[in-house]
Amino acid sequence: MKTFYASFSIVFILSLFIVKTINAQTIPTVSEVHNFISNNHFLITYREGEVIYGTYYFIEIHYCTNGYYGLYGKMIKRTVMGNEQHNNWQEFGSWKVIENNGNVGIYYKTTAAQEKFFPVYLLPDGNYSIGEGISIVKQGKAKCN
Repeated sequence: MKTFYASFSIVFILSLFIVKTINAQTIPTVSEVHNFISNNHFLITYREGEVIYGTYYFIEIHYCTNGYYGLYGKMIKRTVMGNEQHNNWQEFGSWKVIENNGNVGIYYKTTAAQEKFFPVYLLPDGNYSIGEGISIVKQGKAKCN
């Protein structure tokens, strides 16, 4: 019986280590993030709130090699009464990949002089993420003027 518990304990501890290793995200280098996003077009999607009554965001971003970006956003909010509210917006400005407080991410400065920083993480499968539940999907080459 002691052998069973010892074997079970070892397998359990190893499985925790493996799961933790598989789920671990790392901080990429500045050049890795820059090469990933430069001259590319991405779709970022996420949800706030509940599945049925939540707000869904669909954001397309075009990262131009000259350091400018164009963002085209759409929000769909579903209400308790079954209604949907749709909002669209656009944002333009400059971008660069920087290191900030031990994180690597994208620094934005909008044409309205608002500044934002979003850390970027490298997932074990080679994809990038800016946070839990936020999907980033490469859509092709950026459309830049």
